[in-house]
Amino acid sequence: MKNTYPENEMETTIKTFIYLDEDKMFSISSQIFEGITEYLIDYSNNTNEESEEQKGPVGSGRVMADIIKTEKGFKEKKFLHDYSYKLFEEKLNGLGKVLEINSTNINDQIDQIDKYAFLKITSKAIFNDINIINSTLKNFNEMGQAFTYVSNFDEISQADGKYNQVISNTKDRNKKAILKQKKEVNLNLTKLAKKQGLNFDQKYMDSLAFLLEYGFKDQFEFQLPVDSDVIGKTIFSANLKRECLKEDEHLLVRKYSRIAEKEFSIFGIVTQNEKLTKIDEEDEESDIKSNEQPNIKEVLMELVEKLTNVESSFTGRLSNEIIIDPIAIYREL
Repeated sequence: MKNTYPENEMETTIKTFIYLDEDKMFSISSQIFEGITEYLIDYSNNTNEESEEQKGPVGSGRVMADIIKTEKGFKEKKFLHDYSYKLFEEKLNGLGKVLEINSTNINDQIDQIDKYAFLKITSKAIFNDINIINSTLKNFNEMGQAFTYVSNFDEISQADGKYNQVISNTKDRNKKAILKQKKEVNLNLTKLAKKQGLNFDQKYMDSLAFLLEYGFKDQFEFQLPVDSDVIGKTIFSANLKRECLKEDEHLLVRKYSRIAEKEFSIFGIVTQNEKLTKIDEEDEESDIKSNEQPNIKEVLMELVEKLTNVESSFTGRLSNEIIIDPIAIYREL
């Protein structure tokens, strides 16, 4: 069987992926590679292919066409998707459409972002999983009591035994009642947990959990802070599709830690990076007052504007933050 793969030398850098948006990658690939004309047309058990003769550089387009196909039962060739990404990134680099930023060059490159279609950022990562954070908030006090009991089990058991012994040896009912009350107060898990900073006002925790759930839904955010001694810290943020993760999000956090020690690279498209400007509230009020009898549409627009301001408390980006639409996230070995 003839080998249709390109004969160029293999890169020495190996990528280990934690995230890959295959649909987005193949959508862009179909526009930058000539010769990809193979599509999924069989929805039953057979594999159908439609290919035209390779028009572009020998190899790359045909390989991408070989990758974009589905076998029996739509079982995709997952093991080829990582290789297809390699071709994808190499092609965009060859076209001069990728800007690479890291801690060593951010001072020189940060102002060039608008000149490039794609961005590759490399730095140590932070994983923010709203689902996990929300669950922790809702169960924090209960977990705090459990942790307090387990970590102080010996001391609590000994104190409990001493109280029980003294109570059993006490004949006076009033003194016995006082000792029981003292035992309940001193061995109260809520009180002990609060002393260790493991218990907070439950209504406060529930309110915070509600705000996070309302504002962020089930957001899984990936951040790469890049420090600079000239411009300070710049945060590159991306909201990830959970279905595009290569591994379970809980496993990722356990492997790399919520604040990772290792560097990751994110490849994607910048969606927000302009400098933030503060709206003049006085101008807003004057615009509203200028029309003495606002119609329903104006009232609706004002309501939408106020809701937008509230939502920006959750979704609005920081002044030093750049938002990226992610295609891939990986470590380079």
